[in-house]
Amino acid sequence: MNKERVRRLEKLGFMRDEGRKVLPDMDPNSFKIDTVIEQRLQEERQVYENFLAFPALYKRIRIDTIQSYKNQPELFRSRLDKFITHTKANKMYGQWHDHGRLLDY
Repeated sequence: MNKERVRRLEKLGFMRDEGRKVLPDMDPNSFKIDTVIEQRLQEERQVYENFLAFPALYKRIRIDTIQSYKNQPELFRSRLDKFITHTKANKMYGQWHDHGRLLDY
């Protein structure tokens, strides 16, 4: 399950101790970007500047969606290429804010 959705469930009071025990570190500050992704983002100044200007939630969700496929090189590369293309055009894509319900996270 997406960490942002888990945070929303917690905020709404739907998380129980049993669920919390099996969660990874949920602190947004613990999020780390894979070095391959970070290097690609920094290859072009404009891409990196656009990336830095995007909302933190968008960046975490998009990056997590890419790096969760690190063990599937073709899918990892295609998702990263799509992200770089959209970032270069300064466009956000996908259902990253769950129709506005995750914007507080």
